[in-house]
Amino acid sequence: TYNVSDSQGNAATEVTRTINVVDTTPPVITLLGDANITLEVGTAYNDPGATAYDTYDGVLTDDINTTGTVNKDIVDSYTINYDVSDTAGNAATTVTRTINVVDTIPPVITLLGDANITLEVFNGYSEPGFTAIDNYDGDISDNVVITGTVDTNTIGVYTINYNVSDNNGNAATQVTRTINVVDTTPPIITLIGLSNETIEFLSSYT
Repeated sequence: TYNVSDSQGNAATEVTRTINVVDTTPPVITLLGDANITLEVGTAYNDPGATAYDTYDGVLTDDINTTGTVNKDIVDSYTINYDVSDTAGNAATTVTRTINVVDTIPPVITLLGDANITLEVFNGYSEPGFTAIDNYDGDISDNVVITGTVDTNTIGVYTINYNVSDNNGNAATQVTRTINVVDTTPPIITLIGLSNETIEFLSSYT
């Protein structure tokens, strides 16, 4: 309030100024840990959290409202949002954390039967089989690509290669089966004529 009187004692009409002390500054949210997190599928997600500070109210960490969920079992990108307001109603800028649930583990191919097979020449070759299991896609045996051939009519060493990738592009370590086409069967001698013959002394033998 402002008052004054002149030298003759006349008082001025009092003048008043009003000062409104207000809080218009929003609090600030700070993430703990990285703003972008990569998580292997199947791994539990533990949120690192965040802190909040306001120039008037001070620490507001306990008042942070966190929204959003992460499904650790499904490959996708998820967001967690952090919000808070001070007692004056000033809302902080929403802070977001992105969690990328990924699959980086390749499938595993397992051969059924031996990895090294010895095959008698002219005998047919039957594929013993295989399995391909992925941590995320499960059984993907039907997706296995087989390359290589076996010529059972020709002695030699042949290789069959097995490859597969899961739906997220992770390639399995190539598995190889070796087939050795060999000849271990001895020839057969067949006599023409009798196996026991009697000839006269001094006679010629044919």
